[in-house]
Amino acid sequence: MPANNNEGKIGYLPMVEFAPSDILYMLKDLPDACCIFKVLTDPFGTVKDMLFLFANEKYAAMTGTKTAELIGSTFYKTVRNHDEDWIKFSYQAAILRQSSINRTYNSQLDKWFDFWAVPVYQKGFCAFIIHDATAEKRDSEIRARESNTNELVIECAKAVSTSDFGKGIKRALKIVGQALDADMVYVVRTNGEKVEKMYEWVSKSCSTDLPARKMFEEFEMARIFNGVLGDKTVFFRDDMTAVMDTQPELYSKYLAGQVSRYMVAALKDKEEILGYLIADNYSLEKQIETVRAMETIAMFVGTQLKNQLLKDELVFLGSHDALTGLGNRHALNKAIISLSSQTSPVGICYTDINGLKLINDEKGHEAGDQIIIDIGMMFGSIFKKKYCYRIGGDEFVAIVPDIEKEKFEELIAKILLKNSKEVSLSVGYAWSKSSKGINDLIKKADEAMYREKASFYEEHDRRQVNKH
Repeated sequence: MPANNNEGKIGYLPMVEFAPSDILYMLKDLPDACCIFKVLTDPFGTVKDMLFLFANEKYAAMTGTKTAELIGSTFYKTVRNHDEDWIKFSYQAAILRQSSINRTYNSQLDKWFDFWAVPVYQKGFCAFIIHDATAEKRDSEIRARESNTNELVIECAKAVSTSDFGKGIKRALKIVGQALDADMVYVVRTNGEKVEKMYEWVSKSCSTDLPARKMFEEFEMARIFNGVLGDKTVFFRDDMTAVMDTQPELYSKYLAGQVSRYMVAALKDKEEILGYLIADNYSLEKQIETVRAMETIAMFVGTQLKNQLLKDELVFLGSHDALTGLGNRHALNKAIISLSSQTSPVGICYTDINGLKLINDEKGHEAGDQIIIDIGMMFGSIFKKKYCYRIGGDEFVAIVPDIEKEKFEELIAKILLKNSKEVSLSVGYAWSKSSKGINDLIKKADEAMYREKASFYEEHDRRQVNKH
């Protein structure tokens, strides 16, 4: 009871006595479940069961047994959702007189509990205080998932932000794959529904042949993904039954026994889909906010992919003719420098469109441009586009490396057959078994083309060229 001490402050009488009923009353009001046991042992001192001496209402509610039924009964007889560890901890507390604090998961109640096992009274007696830690555990798991997700996103953002996009994206895919414990993580870059390129990471522990570019092209996976994504940015397929029903050929040919689940996130630039980030056979147990991680990583990858596409476009425009898509004079000079240090055979073909100015004058520049485009396509199809260049308004050159003379002459024969009344071409060519003298070879082919052109105009009235 409170009392005034000599200093005028509130104090407490030192000789306060509490009856056993007062102690039990205090225990009943504990905010957590509480019980007191007397352990029951065999002749060898092994704890076999525990006898309830006290249990508050919170403990009774937790066990689903009334307090009156618990007191005087044994643990195994009355508690249905018992934990075998309680015998071990009761032995430590009651017999060894050692306190312990533990956290455990009760699968029947689907809850996490913190409990204290403490010695009381004398040897053979102990008390348990049980605190429902489910909310705290879940809050802790949420915080851990948030932290893990943030770290994953930051790592991936750093990886894809490097100057070398190819290396950066592969590094990011590895980070995602290991974080998700997936068999395969990959990015498919698309143009509409056409697959342009794939970047992939495959786990070393993966023992199956996972789907690749062939599957995407054969079954138009971009169209399928667009359908399942709809307005969402991430789609999960944890049950392949739907694929079995709607796409039986796709499932049997590529997925059966190989892919048990997958998720896909759209890579976007505003509303335009640039591609997809996909994970196959990922773990369901990882402490990561998977949806947020995939959404955020896809956003970073999409942004970097768009930047890379812009860089590629600038590089392409810097080395290619805008009208035909063939290499320009800058690309030609680089090819010449590269080949001049080699000794492999090479063939050079110069081609000029006869009478293009007359076509422009009489039919307009659109008609002239269309002829340039058509000749460029034809030229590229014969010699391969990567070896062809447009170096003037009506002039094209092909530099074909590593080609034998007979094969090169076959290609020349094909282009000579393309001469017609509608489109007349002047063609000059040269071949050498070594590309070291490529500059002289180019001059030889160029001069041969101009001789052909001069000869053509000697035999034809310029006003009638390509007029038909």
